[in-house]
Amino acid sequence: MDPSRNRTILYILFSLLLLVVGSALVSGVGSRLGFLFSGLFFREDDHRDEYTRTLILELMLENARLREISMKTALYRELLGYIRLPETRAVVARVLYRTEGLVGGGFVLDRGRADQVEIGSVCIAAAGLVGVVDRVEENTCTVLPVVIPGVLVSAVCAESGAMGLVSSAPDGGLRMDHVDMAAGPRVGEQVLTSRFGGVYPDGIVIGTVTAVEEGSRGLDMTLVLEPAVDFRRLGEVLILRRTGAE
Repeated sequence: MDPSRNRTILYILFSLLLLVVGSALVSGVGSRLGFLFSGLFFREDDHRDEYTRTLILELMLENARLREISMKTALYRELLGYIRLPETRAVVARVLYRTEGLVGGGFVLDRGRADQVEIGSVCIAAAGLVGVVDRVEENTCTVLPVVIPGVLVSAVCAESGAMGLVSSAPDGGLRMDHVDMAAGPRVGEQVLTSRFGGVYPDGIVIGTVTAVEEGSRGLDMTLVLEPAVDFRRLGEVLILRRTGAE
């Protein structure tokens, strides 16, 4: 028999076979492949296997951790933006608690002598000035906030240039005394620390002027300030270490 005729007959028979059983064959193979593929992710009870679920949970936790790091990085950059002196070093601290209730007293932080924190170190938050370190232990320190009696800050108004001393007000806010009447301070301008006091770096926000009043001597003015920092919600702060502290 002619070989070419034999091949033709075989092709015809094979084509007829595919027409009869081809769809079932392809469907069966596809189903099997789909089953094997789904087995990589699902169990027979249509639940994700233990390994996959664990991996997903780990990725979710890692994502949450990275978001937290990103938020803290943004906060620290904002905090560090208040450090005007290039030689100033700083350490991040967390507020543990406040002594003597929410109105008076100082803030106890989780940094101390082991972190080169000293009495007189300045403490700031993202919003502005917190206060000054008054007591130092090995692993903790106490910061006196600017809103309690006894803390004085040399300050200057950002726009008018009016200078004076900032201290606590009877209502728990701040006031700026001994302001020259000729300087013309205005409501709404920010008040910043001044280096002339010898303690605080210049340019740290203290508060905003909310009222201008006549001074007690009649020859100067007193400014009423809204503190920049919300002392009821302090979490993480920066302690500015003195120059030369390593």
